[in-house]
Amino acid sequence: MSGDQFKIAMGLWSVYMIYFLFDLFFRIPVKYIFDKSEKCIYRKLLLSKKLMNFDEMTYFVNDERGGYYYSIGKKRNQFVKNYRISNYFSGSKASNRREEEYIKEILCPVLIAVGIPLNQEEQ
Repeated sequence: MSGDQFKIAMGLWSVYMIYFLFDLFFRIPVKYIFDKSEKCIYRKLLLSKKLMNFDEMTYFVNDERGGYYYSIGKKRNQFVKNYRISNYFSGSKASNRREEEYIKEILCPVLIAVGIPLNQEEQ
């Protein structure tokens, strides 16, 4: 392998590793904490950050690239800044089963705790 080919390969490998590390540290371990005592929603990445109060929250289904997912955001600017709270769903039978489990086990308890009724038309 010549010196130029090695430099190109190392450059591509470096870009891939930066992208991989960014995903590992900033996208994968995100947790959302719905604190009933303070009535606030926090995002925990490396540190906890307050996102919004329960009364400011709304949820909606966000369509993207042939799939969809559930998001939360502040009522006045939910389409400007929102946070994905579910995996992607595709509409297949297996995905529909996973979505039903998600709604039953995660989304409904969160919405009940926050005080927002579940919108049945979105399912």
